[in-house]
Amino acid sequence: MTTSFDRTSRLGAVGATFATVLAVAALFAPTAHGDISDDQRVGVSGTDRLVGCSYTVGAINVVGYSSGNTGAPVTFYDNGVVIDTVEVPSIGETKTTWRPTTAGQHELTARVDSYLRSWWIIPATVTVEPNTGTGSAACGLPSFSG
Repeated sequence: MTTSFDRTSRLGAVGATFATVLAVAALFAPTAHGDISDDQRVGVSGTDRLVGCSYTVGAINVVGYSSGNTGAPVTFYDNGVVIDTVEVPSIGETKTTWRPTTAGQHELTARVDSYLRSWWIIPATVTVEPNTGTGSAACGLPSFSG
């Protein structure tokens, strides 16, 4: 007894197999910078950034109470080097402190690792100038105004 398959059945089977292979590959593919959130971004305090001074780096719009990401780790990077990993708070902003050690361009990025998925947020590129000052006054005085 011979069984014959028509051409349409074979093409359908090949197409289904190919779609399955692509779906599995997408599940296990590493996330690249291309997977960026549209409304979340990195923000940096200050305007005249100097080597050795401290700045607040925040993940803007990455909050727990409105996004459901409470407790999710957010890793901040400076030119690909980890600055810090913090958890999304239940209320408030997701932020850390950054102290640049070199002058020049710095791309500050952040990756959110939520329970269901991981993604990058829109990076900030800042320029850090050499610090020619000495002592604690080199970074300026803190602002006490509200």
